[in-house]
Amino acid sequence: MKKILCVLQLPPPVHGASLMNSYLTRSKLINYNFNLEIINLQFSKSIQHLEKFSFFKVYKAIRYSLLIIKKVIKSKPDLIYFTLSPKGFAFYRDAFYVLIFKIFNCKIIFHLHGKGIKENIRGNILKKHIYIWVFKNTNVICLSKILTTDIDTIFQTAPFIVPNGIPNKSEFKSGKKQVNKIPQILFLSNYIKTKGILVLIEALTILKEKGHVFLGRFVGGAADLTPEMLERMINTKNLKPFVEIVGPRYGEDKTKEFQNADIFVFPTFYRNETFGLVNLEAMQFGLPVISTFEGGIPDIIINNETGFLVDKENPVMLADRIEILLEDSDLRISMGEKGYNRYINNYTVEHFESNMLKIFKDILKENQI
Repeated sequence: MKKILCVLQLPPPVHGASLMNSYLTRSKLINYNFNLEIINLQFSKSIQHLEKFSFFKVYKAIRYSLLIIKKVIKSKPDLIYFTLSPKGFAFYRDAFYVLIFKIFNCKIIFHLHGKGIKENIRGNILKKHIYIWVFKNTNVICLSKILTTDIDTIFQTAPFIVPNGIPNKSEFKSGKKQVNKIPQILFLSNYIKTKGILVLIEALTILKEKGHVFLGRFVGGAADLTPEMLERMINTKNLKPFVEIVGPRYGEDKTKEFQNADIFVFPTFYRNETFGLVNLEAMQFGLPVISTFEGGIPDIIINNETGFLVDKENPVMLADRIEILLEDSDLRISMGEKGYNRYINNYTVEHFESNMLKIFKDILKENQI
């Protein structure tokens, strides 16, 4: 059985990349076909510390490099599966790990869960050549076709495209979606400014002033914004009867939030947003999704069909699209059903696993020729 050494990040903290890595490494389909060995590059245990430099992270990076050398020598893997960080200090740390892989002549496939390479090398020839060296003689997986443009100047081979997928925890049935007398608008993400929560507050203020009645539920954990800070903003905007700051919800409580909602809104402008897994969660519960032209999101949400896409940091445009759905329950249901079908046909965890299996087999078969 072929050996794959997986060098990646697993939860905690829980974010898109770590979650997908956990699905991959626990996949019965993948483990049945390959012998997986795992090195969990855990540098932070919370979202807040993910992108912050510390000397402890440097120490851990050195320890992981020694572990990687040991594993490569002992296991002699047929393939290295590596979730390369695309920029910042983490990229240069990962470039050192790539050097180790290349010294031992390992077959490498990168799975890019982030973006920002093109912007990072703009006007810097030295950086560009470092990236070209890192990506030379490797294989690459991108999350969507849109995201391939981030590497087209440093990687000339066509990358593989594998959309993320999530387990179907919904019991949604077409034609069965409840319609609340007072429409519920759900935001679900950590309370981070760049996830668009303040933009949504501005949009809801506009809708309230136009006389619309709704209930916004903001579900998530504290990050650079706390529940107390959001409560003060809600009070300042006179939105108290219209918006509830719910805090984090897990398991069945999280499921109920999706089941009870009528509209899902995720107006992210987070610079590292590549996919927006939470949009898939909403789609599997038959919700119309309003999100932004950020990362690979336009490849997932079909504008004017499964929901709406709005410009980043544009509360007026966001309010306009929410208003359309507030006033038309039939459109909400129709868009939600189309989104559910799109999820079922493209974005389940089974689709993700089968796509990854095919790629691994193709690369390892090619390696035998």
